[in-house]
Amino acid sequence: MNAAGPKRGRARRGLLPSALTLWSLGYVLVGVLLATAAAWPVYEAPRALAVGIVGGLLGMAVAVVARILRWGTLVAALAAAGVYLVVAVPLAVPSALTSVPAFLGGVRDAVLGVVLGWKQMLTLNPPLGEYQAVLIPFLVVMLFGSFVATLFVWGGKRAVAAVPVVVAMSVFGIAFGVSGTSSPVSVAGVELPAPREWLIGVAVFVVSLVWLVGRTRLQRAAALRSVAAANISRRATPAWLTVRRHLLSAGLAVIALAAGFAIAPAAAGWSDRSVLRDEIEPMVVVQEQPSPLSSYRSWFAGGMLDTPVVQLEGDPGAVDRLRLVTLDAYDGEDFHIDADDRFSRLPRSALPGSGRVTMEITIGEGYRGIWVPSPAGLAEAPAFSGERADALADGFHVNADGDTAITVADAPGGGEGLIPGDRYAVLIDAPENPGDLTALQGGRSTLDTDRYPALVEWAEMQEQPRTGAGYLEVIDRLRSRGYLSHALLEDEAAAGWIAALQQSEGYAFAPSYAGHSAARIEELFTALSEQERRAGADAKPEMLVSAVGDDEQFSVAAALLAQHWGLESRVVMGARLAGADEVPGIPACGDVCTGANMSAWVEVRSSGGEWIPVDTTPQYAMLPSTLTEGEQLPEHPTVPEQPRSEALDPPQAQSDANNDAPPLEEPASEVLAVLLPILKGVGLGLLALLLLALPFLVLLTAKSRRAYARRTAADPEVRLAGAWEELADVYADHDVPMVRTGTRTQRAQSSGRAAAQRLAALVDRAVFAEHPPTPEDAAAAWTIVEAERAELATTGTRWQRLRARIRPTSFVARTRSLRLRGFGARPMLGTLGWTGSLDDRKKGNS
Repeated sequence: MNAAGPKRGRARRGLLPSALTLWSLGYVLVGVLLATAAAWPVYEAPRALAVGIVGGLLGMAVAVVARILRWGTLVAALAAAGVYLVVAVPLAVPSALTSVPAFLGGVRDAVLGVVLGWKQMLTLNPPLGEYQAVLIPFLVVMLFGSFVATLFVWGGKRAVAAVPVVVAMSVFGIAFGVSGTSSPVSVAGVELPAPREWLIGVAVFVVSLVWLVGRTRLQRAAALRSVAAANISRRATPAWLTVRRHLLSAGLAVIALAAGFAIAPAAAGWSDRSVLRDEIEPMVVVQEQPSPLSSYRSWFAGGMLDTPVVQLEGDPGAVDRLRLVTLDAYDGEDFHIDADDRFSRLPRSALPGSGRVTMEITIGEGYRGIWVPSPAGLAEAPAFSGERADALADGFHVNADGDTAITVADAPGGGEGLIPGDRYAVLIDAPENPGDLTALQGGRSTLDTDRYPALVEWAEMQEQPRTGAGYLEVIDRLRSRGYLSHALLEDEAAAGWIAALQQSEGYAFAPSYAGHSAARIEELFTALSEQERRAGADAKPEMLVSAVGDDEQFSVAAALLAQHWGLESRVVMGARLAGADEVPGIPACGDVCTGANMSAWVEVRSSGGEWIPVDTTPQYAMLPSTLTEGEQLPEHPTVPEQPRSEALDPPQAQSDANNDAPPLEEPASEVLAVLLPILKGVGLGLLALLLLALPFLVLLTAKSRRAYARRTAADPEVRLAGAWEELADVYADHDVPMVRTGTRTQRAQSSGRAAAQRLAALVDRAVFAEHPPTPEDAAAAWTIVEAERAELATTGTRWQRLRARIRPTSFVARTRSLRLRGFGARPMLGTLGWTGSLDDRKKGNS
């Protein structure tokens, strides 16, 4: 009884965690909390907190169980991967719990998200919320990061390696976060530009420092207790040494705080903050599209005039414009989307807000393409419906300002984007009242004045101040001196819009060329300048009408004038809704927007300010007239009959736009339409399984190549040494105990296997014999190896035999003993294909 009592006491004490273990686990737990806090701005969703904390705790739990049960590294890693697969869907992809197919899709996203989820994060505008599987990368970082960190802190001499792992977990939230930092705060009269980032960085440093110092002290205390238990006397530590250690630890923490506080303001000005998402290029498909403004007149040609483009349902509220595309770059040929613009995904769920508007939009027969008609200020990604809902949602992107939306989903029959019948709901933030353009202050011209001499001449003739009010006056004059025309010929294709204008104002047709190149815009301003020069600056308004065109030319002209006034500008294509101001010539649309409602306007702002829309459609009540120098129009002029001009049709422009594309054909086979998605899902599943099995296939291949290289060596002596090393690796993979040091005979005896002793004797006799070994000796040695391998393969369960084949123990054991000469240990050759060791070579040489 007396003997059993102490044993049971020691067993109970062995099950209790030591103070050092609890201290180390506490460090990993604090690291998990800091990493979760660092990632909050990326998601700003309560579920992100659950993923970070629960994922970190699960990773720690797997590592603790692996250490207690003494699992190998491979088994522990497989256990962590299994836990990840079990919790990934309910924890990080909760939207996949609605049905069995959705759950299977969530499992697929969890597997593929390990590789592809990082790119999806970078193509989303933060905060990401719970959009699709964006939480998968965060779960991977937290679960496997805490798993590896816990293995390290429990690993004795390797515990220090846990520090970079904990730091890397916190870096995730910064690397995948936003370019902007938290708002600066003032501390003791010094402005700290990024307080949240500063606090997290200093906290990680201080916590790591405190853990390292505390760990050293706990190890020292345990050593002192061991010395005391052995009744070994020691001298007391001088008090000043203890005080010095405490002061040193506290001094390092204070230095970290002070250095961070002092360096942060200066570091903020060194360079612009850059994160990974800033390196994502614009969508390639956007750059392949022709400028939508170039085909503006197609909305008014033939039957497109009355063909529905979009159908709207719901109360638009204060929303007065529906955007198709925002064009912010001009190269002298056309207005297009700037190549430096970045398109990214938009989360499907929005944070709570007030005053939002919901609208249902259905694409009509008059439109197809990648541009998604929607108002500005989308609070979340549209909710697509119909058979193509998932594809359209996956292909949906918005630009950085949220003013242009696209979907690059493949369309039936070829091409990308929306097709007639597609339907989606949008949630829009309540639009603010447009700013006061008259209050803007212009500046120096940003326009290349040498390229636009006619524009500059006409602008200077207006003698207006370089302010917002002066710019508005110039635009009013531009519109009143222009004349609306959508065509070059008064033919059947133009009859529709001509008849519509004649019903309201008695319109008379005037021809105009399409296009908005620099030459076309200069032609417009040349006509205005010459007419004003001939009629005089104080002439009546009807005498100054001379420029003929439509929104395509006049919106570009207004955008270039804004640049000349020192204002930023861009061109927007879309339609005005019922709440917008009336613009003669282009009516607003109600429940249905047709080609007749499509317009283009300009938006301007001062540097970094709010965009303000300005309509640019020219008038059509007063006809343009041609004057000679000094000629005056009669007081009561008559409207002359417009002679029909004969002109040649311009050649058809080569364009990739598919507005006039033929009706899409139905899929050739319904069976194929059903079978293809299934085959695609099966293929993705097989690919995921292949990715999971790839490490094990690499191990099997490496072991096979290693054995082949040893067995087929040219020298029989090398083949003999290779047979011994192969047997040692077989024993390592099958958990057969054999010491790593000593002679071959000693190592063979330690294994307790007769085959090992026979092989050791054969190899020693052949290597140290007077005569070199023969090929028959090498063949006999490999016969022993293969027989021993076959015998071990029949022992244990099927799982144990499979584990022995795929475990990397033999590689890890040899890698640990791999040292370079000069570092106090012998180098071991034979990890992958080499055989023998330097000890063998020395003995052979001797």
